[in-house]
Amino acid sequence: MYEQKRQHPLMIPLASVRSTLIFLVPMIFIFIQNLDTENLLRNLLILAGAAVLIMLVIVPLQVLSWAFYTYRYESGYLHIKSGVIFKKERSIKRERVQTVNIRRGIIQRLFGLAGLQVETAGGGSESELSLAAVTIEEAYNIKRSLEGKAADYVSASGDTSAEAAESAAGEAEESKKEKTLPRSGLKAVIDTAWSSGEEAEAGTVYRITIPELFLAGATSGGFFVLFSVIGVIFSQALPFIPDAFWDYLLEQVTSTAAGTVVLVVMVLLVFSWSISTLAFMVQYANFTLQRHQDRLLVTWGLIEQKQLALNLNRLQALVMNEGILRQPFGRCALVAEVAGGGSSDQNYITLLFPLLRTAELNQFLGRILPEYRMPESYTPLPSRSLRRYIFRAVAPTLLVIVPLQWVPYGWLSFLLFIPAALWGYSRYRAGGTALDERQMVLRFRFVNRFRVMMLRKHIQAFQVSVNPFQRWWNLRTVRAWVLSSPAGKAFQVTDVEEKEARRIWDWYSRSD
Repeated sequence: MYEQKRQHPLMIPLASVRSTLIFLVPMIFIFIQNLDTENLLRNLLILAGAAVLIMLVIVPLQVLSWAFYTYRYESGYLHIKSGVIFKKERSIKRERVQTVNIRRGIIQRLFGLAGLQVETAGGGSESELSLAAVTIEEAYNIKRSLEGKAADYVSASGDTSAEAAESAAGEAEESKKEKTLPRSGLKAVIDTAWSSGEEAEAGTVYRITIPELFLAGATSGGFFVLFSVIGVIFSQALPFIPDAFWDYLLEQVTSTAAGTVVLVVMVLLVFSWSISTLAFMVQYANFTLQRHQDRLLVTWGLIEQKQLALNLNRLQALVMNEGILRQPFGRCALVAEVAGGGSSDQNYITLLFPLLRTAELNQFLGRILPEYRMPESYTPLPSRSLRRYIFRAVAPTLLVIVPLQWVPYGWLSFLLFIPAALWGYSRYRAGGTALDERQMVLRFRFVNRFRVMMLRKHIQAFQVSVNPFQRWWNLRTVRAWVLSSPAGKAFQVTDVEEKEARRIWDWYSRSD
């Protein structure tokens, strides 16, 4: 008889602090916006008192949640009991389990604990099982039980079961035949983030190098969003900056008000870029990817270590994302569209590799995902599509240009036509399609350029549409859907040649 288990008691303070911060963050923002230096001590005491009151309510609730949330796993089943007032019991079959994700934050690692999430097919927006604190051994035991296979990892304590050791030994013999990628910045290494530090081959593991990780963070484009946030914070802090500081900049550094503004903007941009690059490197440090039988094993993270085993039967499409800052370096990110689950963490679990050399993508896929291949050539868009792409890019700028004609030097806004036209031209050049016996690839651009690889058996629906203007020029829009969580996702290329659209339709409609 299997007993019901509870999480580690450390779950109570971890969950209590997290819940308290959720309530406190809005209060802290309000406190900063209404900062009164004359009554600073009183306001700080009020904020501290609010935190204490929130904790007095949350801690007992977390104690009850810990006491009444139990689980057990046996013979291919996972049984969960939860609820203080309204009781709930669930039983999940092993066959329904899609992924078992393991996370380890700093506090969890200090106490030898881990967090675990179990995703199932059709599981909705929340995980079927979410544990914030269990021993690392217990986390791997659950993972082995639900996946029904010997684990392809070594536990953090360095201990392994006999089955896992036997499996790893067999895989070591297989891995001797593997080769590494010589020039891509990837290395065949053993993932030591979850091991005892002893290197023993268990299949080829691709890890991003530190220089490539830095380049990935520097070109991720995340600093644009961070810059806007820092700009808002800086605008709120302006009244508290002494006038003497601005006088010093104006007299000793820039000599003009316009120069001062440019200097401040540049400093904020560099600061945003530095912070976003560092955050990216910390988030995706030690990023490794391994093909293990019918699964992809992905691990990453420095402060919070994460591990994901992705079943290949859930993989619906591969997306090659060429960021606008990465294209000049010949780099791209590889993302997977995944079916089933429905996790709120869908964005990070689909990232297969943060930075790859575009020219070596096929070499990488040949070793990790030989089912997919990037085509050497595409069917480009016809030349008569160019005017439509440029028109769609230029027309919206009139909404900005026309109102500016009533202000001094408003005529300069007509210069906006130039970048708009260039953007439309780049979107036209990026458009294209490619087919082979089993796979279709759609290439398109909004800001980043995307190439989406879809196997015919994974395309849930395909559509060819036409509007009156496209019919006049014998153009069509092709759109394909794949089954991706939390709902189906569509990819499209606009204004393709009518004959090409018909060719793709015939390819998709074949019964063989």
